[in-house]
Amino acid sequence: MNHTSTAPATHSTAIPEEVLTDLFDRLDQTVWPTRAGGTSTPGFDVDRLRPLVERWRTGFDWRAIENTLDQMGQVVTTSEDGRRLHAFHVKGSGGPPVLLIHGWPDSPLRFVEVIPRLTDAGHTVVVPSIPGVGFSEEPECAISRELVAEDFHALMLELGYPRYAVHGGDWGAAIATTLASSHPETVIALHLTDVPFDLTFTIDPSTASEAEVAYLRSIEHASSEQIYQVGNILQPDLVALALANSPVALLGWLAHLYDQWRDDEIAIDHILANASLLWLTGTIRSSMRLYSEPAGDWDESSWDADSMLSAMDSDNGQWGESGGTNGAGDDSWVPGRVEVPTAFAMFPKDLSLAPRELAEKHFAVERFTIMPRGGHIAALEQPELLVQDILDFFRGRS
Repeated sequence: MNHTSTAPATHSTAIPEEVLTDLFDRLDQTVWPTRAGGTSTPGFDVDRLRPLVERWRTGFDWRAIENTLDQMGQVVTTSEDGRRLHAFHVKGSGGPPVLLIHGWPDSPLRFVEVIPRLTDAGHTVVVPSIPGVGFSEEPECAISRELVAEDFHALMLELGYPRYAVHGGDWGAAIATTLASSHPETVIALHLTDVPFDLTFTIDPSTASEAEVAYLRSIEHASSEQIYQVGNILQPDLVALALANSPVALLGWLAHLYDQWRDDEIAIDHILANASLLWLTGTIRSSMRLYSEPAGDWDESSWDADSMLSAMDSDNGQWGESGGTNGAGDDSWVPGRVEVPTAFAMFPKDLSLAPRELAEKHFAVERFTIMPRGGHIAALEQPELLVQDILDFFRGRS
């Protein structure tokens, strides 16, 4: 996507007071579900949510978040088709500029602990919002990681950075990978906390290593607990109908994932900040579009770990009737190899840990580190470990 040639404008995250008042009114009117005493239920314990809601009502200060973000510095660019793209832009004193790309169910606020550590080390940092999240407008056309990658590449050029390093996690890892693949002349280094999940489906069961088989089995176990994927992919409008009308439902949907995916505790105010951003900007449904739209043509029956493992356990060790190498009955999908120098920081309590063998098939891996602790949203949980790994890998590159 091309951007206009006008200089990026400064921007404030100020939310109208009536929107905040409406949030507090809704929190005050929360209706809690009932359950029989002495019984236990699977899934998220609603009692876990009560102190979070109380903190949201009485102690959390969105205006303080706004003040912090304004102090960091924010810009807005306008796309060729009139879309607003918002980013934090914090200048450092040296070293290559670093583009940080968030995932879901978080936002650029994923990096509030990372940004000052990188700028203190001299790096300029740019943290855009994925279109449809927070203050970045969603496109009227279909969304994809390719569209987002082109948005962010154009943003970096417009800000005056023809060469830059990129870090991403979750969807940010997939977008960063697409960006590095499409623009290897501008991306000087790539740092990821995940091997993009779709690369799982390039594993050939007949030649899979022991580590790859173990990885597939870990996915099989993790997938049974990921109800959010079912909702975001198969029933996004229905899920969003509930989440867009109840801030408590939204907070519960997000807090459940933060609890599932962590090692150590993530501060309550970090969870509340991300929930607040999605609620106050009305972007919960649009934030789910990367799940619901690219997945629209998937053949679910063949794009899952169970079928892959069944294929590996079969007598002939092949894909069976579907054939192919992508699990969807079509062997035409072969992603290009990313030749940009790449590092992976793999946190042990992440949803699953892809093996180095898989990463090396698709990336020019120079560094692959199993971190001592941390989970899926390591930028909030273990910012010191993450930043040190980023700095070590980006050091000396230009």
